[in-house]
Amino acid sequence: MFWARALLFGALALGCSPFSSMSTTGPAVSVPQQSDGLAKCRIAANHESPLVTEWPASEKANLEARLREGTVVVSYSGCEMRLLSQCRVPGSYGWRRTTTSTDVVEIRNADDLYAKLPLGAVSLEGELERTGRLAVQTTVAGQLQLMDFDPNLAARDPACIGATHVVSALSVGAFKLRSGGSFKARGTADVQTIGTVGGSSDGEESLVREAGVPARCEESTESSAHYECSSPIQVFLRPLPVTLRDRGGPGMVKVRFLPVDANRKWEVMVGDRTLCTTPCEKWVDPAMPFSFKHDPGFWQRNSIIDVPDLRERAKTDRVEVKAEPTNTAQLVGGILVTTFSGIAVVTGTVLTSVGCPNPEGGGTCAAGLITLPIGLAGLVPGIWMISASSPTVEVRPWSPTPLPTARGPSLYGTF
Repeated sequence: MFWARALLFGALALGCSPFSSMSTTGPAVSVPQQSDGLAKCRIAANHESPLVTEWPASEKANLEARLREGTVVVSYSGCEMRLLSQCRVPGSYGWRRTTTSTDVVEIRNADDLYAKLPLGAVSLEGELERTGRLAVQTTVAGQLQLMDFDPNLAARDPACIGATHVVSALSVGAFKLRSGGSFKARGTADVQTIGTVGGSSDGEESLVREAGVPARCEESTESSAHYECSSPIQVFLRPLPVTLRDRGGPGMVKVRFLPVDANRKWEVMVGDRTLCTTPCEKWVDPAMPFSFKHDPGFWQRNSIIDVPDLRERAKTDRVEVKAEPTNTAQLVGGILVTTFSGIAVVTGTVLTSVGCPNPEGGGTCAAGLITLPIGLAGLVPGIWMISASSPTVEVRPWSPTPLPTARGPSLYGTF
């Protein structure tokens, strides 16, 4: 009977143990991996002269319209370039005719796609996988170049929040985007029909998108491009000053959450969601409830430090938040001092009440009169030590010194 009970207890303990979910055949739940496309888009963000040939016709028409109205300001993240139509900054684009030139960009894998056509990589990835090849033939007649642009004017316009770059120049001309087939430089190839006429073609090639007539590019003049050779081909971006790019929306406050404890991982929480891991900087809504959280593991309680209402502390649009965790040594010391002092107070009170009214209890009365004041004197520093050991949070002005790193997921994104 004893062994049966022991085996039953052991089985129950193993079932409740955190190690019971471990298996030699692998985890029961697969962990999703980070998308390679996201990493490639981050690399593509360093490429500040992307082709726009793969843009839909409506987007290119919008770009052409904005070019006529003034400076084109965009939010660019590598695989996405969004025109900020409401951000209207003085400036104009002047036409510069160049020697007509033709080029062919071939793409045979995803790495090439994200490197050479980042703005259309997501939409074209399926086509590339299906056909194994993409080719962009471009014919350029000249450039539209930005003149009389002042970035300080953009910094004063609330409609420019989120802007990262300005279009400093735009190459225009004609293009053809094809998929499939194969281009081999055997003999003389006609650049207008890639994979045919003198070149060797493997597989069937199809036209995905085109704009303009390459032959008309020669007819462009010093005053303007030919209307059939004026499609946007390639944009050249100029980064805006950090003071302009690093801005939040109306009512937002940028908060620098400083490390709580260098030896432990602390997360910044918004309710029950993780905002980031300290140290980090985020544009946030000051009305939201923030806290610092440390998870020490399965067997211990989480440490939580609440952040004061930032609406009352944030007099500017940038503040720092520094938290000090519970001083464990001071807390333990305060508990010990308070405990022994409390015992002394109780003992002294009992001895005094028993010995002092009794004519024969002089020794007991004297002991009580000595112990009671000592206990009372010890309670004050003990209670102070416990109170002073509590975690504290300081909201202070923004320091000009930047953080070395910023890690963790964001609820609000980066501005």
